[in-house]
Amino acid sequence: MARKIVILCGSPYKNSHSDALAEAFTAGALESGNTVEIIKLAEKEFGPCLGCDLCRKRDWECVQRDDMQALYDLTEAADVVVLATPLYFLTVSAQLKAYIDRLYCIHHAGKIRGKKGLLLATSGGPNSKPLADYFEALCGLVGWENSAVLTQGGLGRSSEGPDEATKTKAYELGRRA
Repeated sequence: MARKIVILCGSPYKNSHSDALAEAFTAGALESGNTVEIIKLAEKEFGPCLGCDLCRKRDWECVQRDDMQALYDLTEAADVVVLATPLYFLTVSAQLKAYIDRLYCIHHAGKIRGKKGLLLATSGGPNSKPLADYFEALCGLVGWENSAVLTQGGLGRSSEGPDEATKTKAYELGRRA
């Protein structure tokens, strides 16, 4: 059965290492007949959650009017949500963190439960456990099945990017999504 997949790329850079994993995942997902929409969050105009809690008074509708409205629709419609990010200070990039924080209202409205979640991440250092733990907690909070966490460390900005074995794993995850 074909699935709707949305991939949220959190790197602020074009052609980033985490984008390379997202592209490999996409190739596998498309080969299996799925539909895939890739969103480069750095190209979108949306702000962070204001913490105003006005969404509670507005039937869980965010008061901000920006590109996040379209991202809400894509997230709600997806069967699978893939977060692709570099590891920054033990967690996701600021761009992806703003997206996650803005899920507050549609999460409380019950609109995103029951999805598969996957994390594709790259880092300069070898320790991605804090990021994997964060993703596990996020999935538990929003009601997603934590389907997979794929990370590759040891990548600096000047490196060639993810190795072929890691890209192959991303491709296979896409085929099984």
